[in-house]
Amino acid sequence: MDGLKVAVLGPLRAWRAGSELDTGSAQQRAVLAALALRSGRVVSVEELSLGIWGWNPPASSAVALRNHISRLRAALETEPRAPRLLVSVAGGYTLRLDEDALDASRSERLATEAERAARTGDRPEAARLLGEALDLWQGVPLTGVPGEYAERQRERLTERRLALLETRLGLELELGRHARSVAELTALADEHPMREGLRALQMLALYRSGRQADALAAYDRTRRSLTEELGLDPGPELVRLHQRILRTDPELAAPGAQPSAPAAPPVAAWLPPAQLPLDVPDFTGRTEVIAELDEALARPSAGVGTAAAVCVIHGMGGVGKTTLAVHAAHRARGSFPEGQLHADLRGASAKPADPYVVQGLFLRALGVPPENIPSSPLDRTALYRTRLAGRRLLVLLDNAADTEQVEPLLPGTAECAVLVTSRAPLACLPVTSRTALEPFTEWEALDLLERITGSTRLTREPEAARALVNTCGLLPLAVRIAASRLAARPRWTVASLADRLADRPRRLSELETGSLAVDAAFQVGYAALDPAQARAFRLLAIPETPDLSPGTAAAVLDCTDVMAEEVLESLADAGLLEPGDVGRYRYHDLVRLFARHRTLEADPPQERQAALSRLARCHLAGTSAALRSERPYSRLAGALNPEVPDGPQFTSAAEAQRWVIEELAGMIGLATQILQHPTRPAGLDDARVIAATLTAMVPFTDLCVPWRLVVPIGQDLRRIAEQAADPDVAANAGVVLAVAYAHTGRHEEAREAALRAWRTREQHDDGVFPHRLRYTMGAVAALDPGSVDEAVDHFAQARTLARRAGEAGFEAQCALGLAQTHLARHDYAAALKEGRAALAHFSATSCHLPATLALRTLGQALHGLGRHDDAVARYREALAMCDTLGLRSQRAPTLLACSVAHLDAGRHAEAASLAGQAVALFADLGDPAGQQRAEDVVRRAGSESP
Repeated sequence: MDGLKVAVLGPLRAWRAGSELDTGSAQQRAVLAALALRSGRVVSVEELSLGIWGWNPPASSAVALRNHISRLRAALETEPRAPRLLVSVAGGYTLRLDEDALDASRSERLATEAERAARTGDRPEAARLLGEALDLWQGVPLTGVPGEYAERQRERLTERRLALLETRLGLELELGRHARSVAELTALADEHPMREGLRALQMLALYRSGRQADALAAYDRTRRSLTEELGLDPGPELVRLHQRILRTDPELAAPGAQPSAPAAPPVAAWLPPAQLPLDVPDFTGRTEVIAELDEALARPSAGVGTAAAVCVIHGMGGVGKTTLAVHAAHRARGSFPEGQLHADLRGASAKPADPYVVQGLFLRALGVPPENIPSSPLDRTALYRTRLAGRRLLVLLDNAADTEQVEPLLPGTAECAVLVTSRAPLACLPVTSRTALEPFTEWEALDLLERITGSTRLTREPEAARALVNTCGLLPLAVRIAASRLAARPRWTVASLADRLADRPRRLSELETGSLAVDAAFQVGYAALDPAQARAFRLLAIPETPDLSPGTAAAVLDCTDVMAEEVLESLADAGLLEPGDVGRYRYHDLVRLFARHRTLEADPPQERQAALSRLARCHLAGTSAALRSERPYSRLAGALNPEVPDGPQFTSAAEAQRWVIEELAGMIGLATQILQHPTRPAGLDDARVIAATLTAMVPFTDLCVPWRLVVPIGQDLRRIAEQAADPDVAANAGVVLAVAYAHTGRHEEAREAALRAWRTREQHDDGVFPHRLRYTMGAVAALDPGSVDEAVDHFAQARTLARRAGEAGFEAQCALGLAQTHLARHDYAAALKEGRAALAHFSATSCHLPATLALRTLGQALHGLGRHDDAVARYREALAMCDTLGLRSQRAPTLLACSVAHLDAGRHAEAASLAGQAVALFADLGDPAGQQRAEDVVRRAGSESP
């Protein structure tokens, strides 16, 4: 029907007229699978929901289901608006497929024809038809399709495939094809040791191939498995076959063969290797990664490509690489009936495995006698690839060091597949898929916790469970250890263990049980570092910064940026640092704790303190350089930073802003760490540097500064300044504290802090600070809705002082402050006048960032005067400048202001469009208040639209 074909005997796929269709998301594929496997039947909405989400569907399940159906129609139908295939019927849906359009239906038809041929005595035709039916299988049925229905169908179809295989192989033996069936039967019987029918066929094939001893050994393996695992003996049919093989029953001979004397004792038989480590019974999460690996490992059996499928899984120690790889390998075993090889390459240790020694072990597992294994690496590699050629084998290489170690162990042909785990990304290795494995999501961590400890505890203490897994850093190894400790101590509450882990100094010692230890997982990588890398690993973990750049790392390590980047990359390759955005690196919380324990053991206190002080001076150099770039007219940067070497060289104000945004959290974290150290009082030199840094940061107040964190820093700086009677630190601390108080709504304290800073500098007119302090008093007053008139006076006085000091750029800045204050007073004419004065100066002197602010202020003034079109024109000028300069932090509020102008002018579509862009940008910038304002405009535009 319309040429539509659907495949479920492997990854879910669909074609129309020979072209493959996009079946969409995982849940969308689950809907398609449910409909295709019930082709021609009406499937109710409830059945679909139950199959996808189980008994607890989300509240939005009905909407989600309709969306999935709509998208499937768009993909499957030639005319989605008039569907002929996927149609709505009586409260449900049905998918109309031709008889052979579904591969599962086609397989059943072929099986039925094979059964008919066998009944008429045409065994060759029956075997051929069954082989054709089995060829339709392309791996694990419904690979990557989620939901309970898909899981049940996976089990049913897998069982059906085994039944067909057993029937076909029985026919092959009846046709005398025992020799070529041995390898396949051996792999299947070992993979499914409880299926006595497969084992009987294997034993018979071995016996007819002259391998009586191997047939008896196969029976013995099955007997032991049944006894040890189920406490049962083999069934009577298998026992009778064993007895007949023991007495060399002539009736067991192959059809057409003449009875003969027992064969001579055979040479030791080669069995397909089955070396995979044990899978874990409580594997959880990683759904998308597993689906990708299933698909990649299905390529060899599907005959895709000419090279072996190579899948690399890389990540930090303890993140679950080996567990994931072993689980994926066990899922794929059926696709590799001729064996699975495994080796621990010890790549994270000081002595990685020699790949040519591993080759020798693999060759022996592949049946090569030790005396026939070449000593030359070149010859050994050639023989290894020769033995693998044409065989469907899976190779699992765990804990690889680098590409050079892995390459000799790669097969040369497409029938094989390789799974590689490593702490390094192995970027130079050509791969089919590469997965950067990260810690669990919170949901995955809670799922593993529940599987190990049981659901009762988590139901009783859901918040404590969340706290526990997050204290574990969502690291799978840490979560497993914590869960195992709880499981072993039924009287412990989840909260009690969470409290123990909340104590950071003892957290790593708590995350240890039996042979599992987080500390040990990290120690393996740390022990492999050279002395310079180890020192860097320790020192870089000291600062309380969320991440590091080469520049900040260079300050900590007291080296060049180039050398710092090299060591950061080497630590990332060792799995001890996580690469973030371009040029940024971060520690996992538990790795940072590990590194800090090591630095307490190895690095003297003065070296640790010196590293923090160097980073503080680096922050001062960077903020000073950013201030020079953003406000080239300003004399403040030179006054704050007269001695510290020049910082980064910024090419634009946007680049300077990006640097401040990236380093902002680190600057505040480091300042807090130095000033509030529990045992080491901050020195005056560090206080001077931090106070100057934060003062230079104040002009960047529109960059979402977390001012509540700045308040205690300002208070500590002021206390140190008073103790040391240092006016510079006191004045800078007063400015920082005043602005922080004002932004957190503590207006009286803000006014008092600004006044104290003014009085500290009042008698010292150096041409730099008096007008800036007066400006700060104006900015503080402007943030208090009840003090905007006072703010006008302060800005006017600041402008007079700036004019007297000959700093025309700051004079224009005061005009901009006045304009924005007049906006708050709803004096739009005055705001327009001051804004034009500010814009004229900034435009004439190419000060692009303040010019952008002035344009937005003019737009707001014009908007207030009811001149909506003129306001929009100014906003568009500001947006164009934002785009040219890359000023994302200015673009968001400008988009919002422009959307409001359109809204008030009755242009609802334009308002909604611009506000929608603002919502996304505010979210990206991490400004929830701005995002909320933009969402309000979107709602207004929708509700007010005619």
